[in-house]
Amino acid sequence: MNAQRLLVDESNLSAAAHMILDERLALEAKPTVRCFTWSPPAISLGFKQEPPVWLAASGWRSGGFELVERPTGGGIAFHGSDVSISVVAPRRAGVSPHALVSEVCDSVTRLCRAYGLEATTDLVSGQTSRVTYCLTQSSPYAVFVYGRKVAGFALRRFPDSWLVQGSLLVRPLPTALAGALPQDVRDQLAKRAVPLSALAVGWVDEAEVAQRWASEWQEVVG
Repeated sequence: MNAQRLLVDESNLSAAAHMILDERLALEAKPTVRCFTWSPPAISLGFKQEPPVWLAASGWRSGGFELVERPTGGGIAFHGSDVSISVVAPRRAGVSPHALVSEVCDSVTRLCRAYGLEATTDLVSGQTSRVTYCLTQSSPYAVFVYGRKVAGFALRRFPDSWLVQGSLLVRPLPTALAGALPQDVRDQLAKRAVPLSALAVGWVDEAEVAQRWASEWQEVVG
């Protein structure tokens, strides 16, 4: 993909503003790669995903967390200690959506390698029902380190473009956000997901990862 725009967004947009921006970029259909972080912490639902009962309740919102729906599919994602990416590619002959998302997954494996970690990708999952929680269930276009999920991605077709969205877990979930989750969800995350910082050598934070991830696209951007 010959991207024209490479954006590293540290402007602390709201969760809703991030998703509005991604959808606008997809509708513009100009090749774009955007890496960004979330502040304050947020929970995002996949496109038209029904929230679980605990999330529909209002009590958890007292921590100041935002709830937003993504314009792409996939399961519930928890934000605030991750780096997210959105990739827009115009729909045209020769642009394979599968190859596009595979390229995004490959950028994560290269990034993990930069931190001394060997990551693997799962491009086709046996999961037949909709994923409820992104990091705790098998899904297509996922990245694993030592068998635990560190990143996941989803794709949506727009009139003139493809939009890929996904996130890489960098550090453990923010304490307040983790404390607002049901115990069974916390248990699943502890068992099946892993933050990059838990395995990488040396200090890892979101700002550094965002810059490094963006650098993985420099050759793509040209």
